[in-house]
Amino acid sequence: MTATGRWRAPLDGARRTGRGRWAPDPTSEVPDPPLCSEVDLAALGVHAPLAAPAFERDADHRIEAAVGGGDPVVIVVGPRLGGATHALARAARLLLGDHRVIRPDPATLGGSDPLASPADPALVASLAGGGALPGSPGLVVWLDAVGPALLGALRRARPPAGVRILATADSALLHPDVVRGDVGDGVTVVRLPETLSAAEAAHAEAVGLSVPSGSRLGEGLVDLTPHRGLLVPGDSGRSWRPGRRGEGRTTTARAAVLRAAVDWDRLGVPHALPTPLLARLALAYARDLAGDDDGDGPDSVPGVDDLGRAVESLVAERPRRGEPPLLRRLRLSEGVHHVPSGLLTAAADALGADGWTPPARLGEVVGDVLDPPQVRARRRAVGVLALARRFDDLAALLLRPPPDGAAPGSTTPGEHYRLGVASLQAGRPAEARRWFAAVLAGTPDDGTERSLRARTAFWLGLDRDAEPTERRRHLELVVRDGPPRDASDAGLLLAGLERDAGRFDAQRGCLRAAVASAREAGDDTREAEASLDLAHLDRLRGRTVDARAAYSRVRELLGDDSPGGSAAARSLAEMETAARREPDDGDDEHDDDGAGRAGTDGLVPDPVPEQRQDEPAPAEGPRASL
Repeated sequence: MTATGRWRAPLDGARRTGRGRWAPDPTSEVPDPPLCSEVDLAALGVHAPLAAPAFERDADHRIEAAVGGGDPVVIVVGPRLGGATHALARAARLLLGDHRVIRPDPATLGGSDPLASPADPALVASLAGGGALPGSPGLVVWLDAVGPALLGALRRARPPAGVRILATADSALLHPDVVRGDVGDGVTVVRLPETLSAAEAAHAEAVGLSVPSGSRLGEGLVDLTPHRGLLVPGDSGRSWRPGRRGEGRTTTARAAVLRAAVDWDRLGVPHALPTPLLARLALAYARDLAGDDDGDGPDSVPGVDDLGRAVESLVAERPRRGEPPLLRRLRLSEGVHHVPSGLLTAAADALGADGWTPPARLGEVVGDVLDPPQVRARRRAVGVLALARRFDDLAALLLRPPPDGAAPGSTTPGEHYRLGVASLQAGRPAEARRWFAAVLAGTPDDGTERSLRARTAFWLGLDRDAEPTERRRHLELVVRDGPPRDASDAGLLLAGLERDAGRFDAQRGCLRAAVASAREAGDDTREAEASLDLAHLDRLRGRTVDARAAYSRVRELLGDDSPGGSAAARSLAEMETAARREPDDGDDEHDDDGAGRAGTDGLVPDPVPEQRQDEPAPAEGPRASL
């Protein structure tokens, strides 16, 4: 049966009465679709535990108003395990309990390439108002976790009279480079926040649930530990290599197949994974996983036969009675595809936040898939999805070269920064420079993006291939706006540039700022390094009182047994010897800014300049000049 047949079969076996109510057709063997009130939450896609008591969400009234309103299409979007399916299902059962509901599989409707268009022509025609679906008053079409192309079609859908479409989708798909176009008339989109608010957490606690503010609903209700153990067997406390020969390859093969399928699903292109690509990816993941272990060498890497057996085992295995398999097999017109359990994907999202990155082979495969001319235009859509999944290396590869200026609502300056770091780590410095330049160009210098601008400027300040004037401008921004530790590092680098240019007074100001920032950061080592450079400069320029104070501070911070402390002690001794040999003509030091003060506390560097230009510096006290 075609995908169209799967979701239209209930309609062909039922007829409507004059009052718009469903009645069985005695000539049909297809049963009537169930009522919304008869379908439990699990059948609508809500993850266990199903017995958890409901509590009020901030968006509940908007969802209920949309479901009970006149718009035929309602889409609720939110993060995975964010409660979108649960909230929409509750509203449907409450307000549309007497409606019949059909539940087509979005993975099947999306076909092998949901970024392009839904695979079912009849569905596309129906959503566009072409009448492929007959008018069916009292019918709900339930679509849980739709893909990008299907979401785009739903946002402009015009279903036949009497048909309601209720759908959920991942909020990452709302990026304008993934799903383009405006929302049409008759469509309501309700977006859930990424985490629970304080009020929602209080409502949860009132009904006996422990879901803290700032977390996702599913994180407090759904136990992802077993699924995490399937993806990373070593995390569960078990050895990667069980005792009997061959069991280690079996364990690694299962994890490799699941991780390949899950990362493909998280990325969202294509939604289902064709068998040849699954085999190609799983082999790369198996090599990557086996390389993490110090065990059996090449013999520990699963072969093609091991991976094939793992696929068959996962397709047949049910974690619990009544639950779908860990890996679903879809037989589509384009071939056999595989889709992992949604809980595995949610567990992988959590692992991704802990630094789980896919092997480089995933990027190669995705690049091959998107290389043909007919699909190359979708590289940006896949790139922004990779950003949402924290696959920064893959995103930087797909999104290069960076745009001259990102359009409003597209990639953000924060994402540009991540892409710049990923490009730099991948050995593409020219590309990294363009991403970092896009960050500074896309953020105002008014203090609102102070931290991001300072981090970006620090990377640009490290670029030894840049023009000295540009490096100096970026390092000055870090000294002004960066955190103390970065400001100290930037001050030292800036001092080197000023020294190379022969501007020794400016060099001294940079070193004093570096000392002050290091002291604020509590970094004794960096303070001593900057103080030692400052002492050498002051000694060279005839500021002997300041030089003695700085050398003494270095000894205080490091002690005489350290190389820096030993150098400071040796310099002090040389200064004392030179002073005894020369006649005392009085203090010939020329400390223009009045910084020369006796004693170990004499080194009191001027504070770093004010962080914002609109905050004038206090009138009292000298300032270090950069």
